[in-house]
Amino acid sequence: MNYYENDFIENNYKSILENVKGNTIFYDEIVIKNSFTLWRHDVDFSVHRAYSLANIEKKMKIKATYFIQLGAMFYNVFELEIKELIYKILSLGHEIGLHFDPTQYEIKSKEDLEQYLSFEKNILDNLFQTKIKVFSFHNPTEEILKYDDFKYSDMINTYARYFKENVKYCSDSNGYWRYKRLKEFLNEKHSRIQVLTHPSWWQKEVMNPRDRIQRCIEGRAKNTAKKYDGLLGEYGRENVR
Repeated sequence: MNYYENDFIENNYKSILENVKGNTIFYDEIVIKNSFTLWRHDVDFSVHRAYSLANIEKKMKIKATYFIQLGAMFYNVFELEIKELIYKILSLGHEIGLHFDPTQYEIKSKEDLEQYLSFEKNILDNLFQTKIKVFSFHNPTEEILKYDDFKYSDMINTYARYFKENVKYCSDSNGYWRYKRLKEFLNEKHSRIQVLTHPSWWQKEVMNPRDRIQRCIEGRAKNTAKKYDGLLGEYGRENVR
């Protein structure tokens, strides 16, 4: 299998965005558009990488939606630095959605799903002083994908039956193209498309997917250690090594 690792660099990302300038919309604008591009990021690993892509998109006049996890393993939305980065993404004209991990809860009914969606939605609404209008499932199973109504808890469902039946889809999940290469997909000129990317896959240099994740892990670890050292210095405490 060809993983097209050379595709996943920022310079190529800019080239890809040239194909969709002026046609991207937010999810709640679907009703007024017959032809559209939904540009979506599930932020699983790195808010720092998300912010880098958000800046590129701002310059290219792209509207993107960044889906944020409350229970992420790799970042914490309540951490000041992460919270400030998400605020900056919003200030660039993008929107945020909820990236909902159903494995965090016991979901046996639509009522259960809406209860937990509302719980997480309200936290993001209040934390970032914005209205969360859309959600995406994190690592959805066949069982959870059975919930395919257009809206739950007053949020659009990116895995709704409407999208499956009416909107063409392309994804870079796991650091390689799941269906077609994005550039080839865009060249097919579909009238309605949804593109899912994960910011951590898109780096400044060519790397394999596992190394890209390692870079996110090590970058966060080094940053945390630096904060610890700085905190001891700020309070005049000895940093025993």
